[in-house]
Amino acid sequence: RVHGFINRCAHIQVELDWQEGQFFDDEQQYLICATHGALYQPDTGECIAGPCKNGKLEKLAITEDGDGVFILE
Repeated sequence: RVHGFINRCAHIQVELDWQEGQFFDDEQQYLICATHGALYQPDTGECIAGPCKNGKLEKLAITEDGDGVFILE
């Protein structure tokens, strides 16, 4: 299942990726903020560790079909 979030840390308004398009920690288990090391659940966007504890990433409304993944307006 696909989930989408705004690429912005819940702690301070910076992009998460440590390299373009790279959002996961070394174990490929959590989304990680490259600036602060905050860890987020990839399905809910909930912050589970770091300075944003109890924060959340802003979820995007998306849909998936045979042609791809699309953001809903």
